[in-house]
Amino acid sequence: MSVVVIPAYQPDEQLIGLVDRLHEQNFSVLVVNDGSDETYNKIFTAITDKAKIINSPKNEGKGAALKRGFAAIKEHFPTCEEFITADADGQHKVEDIIRVQQTLKSGKDFVLTVREFQKNMPFRSKFGNDLSRIVYTVMNGHYFDDNQSGLRGFAVKHIDWLLRVKGDKYDYEMNMLCYADKQGIKITTLPIKAIYIDGNKSSHFNPVADTLRIYKRLFSSVWPSCLGVAIWQVLTMVATVIFGYEYSVITIPTAVMIGAFITFLTQKFLVFSKVTYKDGMRILCFSVIRATAYTILVEVITLFTTAIPLIISVNVAALLMLLVEYQVHKLMHKTIK
Repeated sequence: MSVVVIPAYQPDEQLIGLVDRLHEQNFSVLVVNDGSDETYNKIFTAITDKAKIINSPKNEGKGAALKRGFAAIKEHFPTCEEFITADADGQHKVEDIIRVQQTLKSGKDFVLTVREFQKNMPFRSKFGNDLSRIVYTVMNGHYFDDNQSGLRGFAVKHIDWLLRVKGDKYDYEMNMLCYADKQGIKITTLPIKAIYIDGNKSSHFNPVADTLRIYKRLFSSVWPSCLGVAIWQVLTMVATVIFGYEYSVITIPTAVMIGAFITFLTQKFLVFSKVTYKDGMRILCFSVIRATAYTILVEVITLFTTAIPLIISVNVAALLMLLVEYQVHKLMHKTIK
């Protein structure tokens, strides 16, 4: 059995049409009314014979609504094998929802749809997606062409950890990706056409408040990486003061690897302690590569001058590597259209 979970807040007739089409395709549908006003009761009444409706006592946010829906799957759809999340505003075509279902049934665990953006894409959507793509890749080391699409699919076995992911608003969906990455869960991307009805005016996404909330939540999950960078920066500063460029082939990799080890410990035993953490080997591999690259680049710089303090040379090397890493992650994870 495939269940489609739809969080809905102040929905219009698009929801009725979506539920009708899903019902025709034999999907089980679970709609979470996220505290909509009573004036919208007619919308929910119109779909009661084709969907299970879960009501939230107040508007809690998209993330909270999704988690409420995931928890309800166990109670109301005990034979569910896979479930799919879709938006209530008509952005997701039933044909694409079927494609997600087929991908899950082919053996994939986690499907993330990637929207093929058109020239008429609303500016706030384009800006938000471009920014989140860069920030997520830099902070988490995984490139997605689109990490904000609400159309996603999961094997039912993932419900338990999805309920543990922090975030009650739009921040939940990106944090979900972060948690999946740290568990080593393979995320399969599936291209779809982007649909924006009336310039996406029905969206409840606040470009300022929700964007800040998304990055605040992301930072709450990836701060160990920032801590690791801060530690190797401090250690490199100490090495600059005491040794300068002498022993740099030892001090640079030592500082980087100590920072990486701290990142690993804080991620495994603090931030992601409630899930099965499997990101240690990736951290080790990339840290070894970074440490080697930084050391080589600094040695190249010393061929021209040693007047620049070591800490500056190392940061120049780190910046160059950051640009290279971004392109490497993009090549590794680019969605095949």
